[in-house]
Amino acid sequence: MEVYFYHPDFSNYTEDQILALEEDWRYFATGPKVWIVQTYIRLKKAGYPVIAISEPPKTGVVVLHYEQFTTFWNSAPSTRGIVTVVVRADRIENKFSDFEVLQNQHFADEKKLFFIPHWPQPNIIQRNNARGTTIKNIAFKGFLSNLHPILESDEWKQFLAQRNIEWIADGQQWDSLDARYDLINWNDYSETDLIVALRQDLARNYPDKPASKLINGWTAQVPCILGPEIAYQELRRSELDYIEVNDLKPLMVAVDHLINNPDVYQKMISNGISRAKEFSVDSIIERWGKLLFEKIIPQASRPVSKLYYSLSIGERRKFKQLISNS
Repeated sequence: MEVYFYHPDFSNYTEDQILALEEDWRYFATGPKVWIVQTYIRLKKAGYPVIAISEPPKTGVVVLHYEQFTTFWNSAPSTRGIVTVVVRADRIENKFSDFEVLQNQHFADEKKLFFIPHWPQPNIIQRNNARGTTIKNIAFKGFLSNLHPILESDEWKQFLAQRNIEWIADGQQWDSLDARYDLINWNDYSETDLIVALRQDLARNYPDKPASKLINGWTAQVPCILGPEIAYQELRRSELDYIEVNDLKPLMVAVDHLINNPDVYQKMISNGISRAKEFSVDSIIERWGKLLFEKIIPQASRPVSKLYYSLSIGERRKFKQLISNS
């Protein structure tokens, strides 16, 4: 059973050009490109027998992004014999998929719904070790629409100014899935001393979001102060992993705590170096390989499964509804 990665953008490149995209980290600023194109490149380079496609195949396992599922389905002459592995990302459940990949553990059941961590930011430039335990630059790296208003408040700006700290909002507004982000430096942590990321609604736990900012911080050797999100909490083992805050006052207390306790700051860096190993590119490649070739293909190859997958995607959906109602 062949394993395909579907993305319409594959039609614009030769195979060699696709593999070379790994060097252009700004290309991977959107979900479908991160989850599909980047995963394909890394599995292919690791020796897995995966195939890039821009049109639906006749049969096989197809990995695709939630946002492109309808396009895929509508362009397929037939979905009989196709096993879909849909990357849900931060969308709702896809009721027509056969399997889903989730970016945190919250809804994972290891039967149909599988957790695989989001890739770390490509080509990360780690914090300059010569900066020691100084905290002079605090940064947010991401889409500015996600920033909580307190991080743009006069009180926050005054707090930082009093400590001679610069606030760097390294991002831009979200505009489209096809945008390229030429004015951001999401990979460069060389002069970053602390990451702060608080989303708009601190009362939510964001069960659909990944732990990317935390994993990137660990990888870049930069401590993080983050909001109360499920993806971060799932990974937390100690107070050295990150500091959680839910308002401006606790945020300012946390910053002062790290300024006044350089030993804690250094311990957070050392801890992050250790934790980052769990989410390295190689470890995530291994997770993908085991999911596709040791779980999904064996399951889809069973005689009873072959009969089920001989139905169209729509027929499978009706069959599952019938079973659940019986």
